[in-house]
Amino acid sequence: ALGKGNTQIAAPVNGFSTFYNPAALPYLKSPIFSLSYSFLSLDRRFNYLGYTAPIGPTGGFSVGWIYSGVTNIRAYNSRGEDVGEIQHGLHAVYFSFGLKMLPPRLARVNQDAGFLYRLSIGVSFKILYESLSDGANFSYTGKGLGMDFGILFRAFPQLWIGYQIKDINAKLKSNTSNIFEQGSTLENAFPLIQKAGFRYRLPLPWLFFSYELEWSNAGARGSHVGLEVEQKGLAARAGYDENHLTFGAGMRIHLYKKIQLQLDYAFVDDVVDEGVSHVFSWQFYFK
Repeated sequence: ALGKGNTQIAAPVNGFSTFYNPAALPYLKSPIFSLSYSFLSLDRRFNYLGYTAPIGPTGGFSVGWIYSGVTNIRAYNSRGEDVGEIQHGLHAVYFSFGLKMLPPRLARVNQDAGFLYRLSIGVSFKILYESLSDGANFSYTGKGLGMDFGILFRAFPQLWIGYQIKDINAKLKSNTSNIFEQGSTLENAFPLIQKAGFRYRLPLPWLFFSYELEWSNAGARGSHVGLEVEQKGLAARAGYDENHLTFGAGMRIHLYKKIQLQLDYAFVDDVVDEGVSHVFSWQFYFK
């Protein structure tokens, strides 16, 4: 998704659907174990680990863990003396489930309700945890819960439409009494983010175009545009993510017996001169 402008709301299911749109999970055909590793500037980290699997003909589930943070933050006392390093980490553990609105057998019996067979919904519950510590005297932690909700509609075989609302009631609660003499209980709420978009297969069967509009209750607004070429297990991608360019490529190979490996790479240009990002992901399909 990062290689094609961070567009994945209306894309076919893969190992990262729990993050982009859990409504895609019912279209799973086999279990997927996925992970990603990011090479970022300024001592930043962003990694993912997850497992996704189908549930019968109409459902799918996923569990995932996202870890982000910053290392090697220098700490100074009130006299300006360097007293060591502070480590920062933010964790999000996902539990996702998706369901088709109508089972295939009922869609065949009732043709008038066939559009419900092309409609699916999904929900993700997530546990949030943040820490900021020097490993000795200073320690800050925040905990919270959140939820995402998604819809996916296969209007036609070549056109998929998606919607997602992220971070519903998501907030981090913390108590700073152990840090400051007059500490207090804090609640830092996440912005409520919404995305809507589509993925369209162009007349050339190996060429796909994606577009998403994103907005939040914090006033942010942006567009995501992606283009993807797929042919015989190989893929090339390019996109525009709000105000910077992205590129990517991928390939799928037979690894061992019924196991296939999909390897993807994304190049993300800098946003505010912080440096470019290189993201690698691996997906193991168990056929």
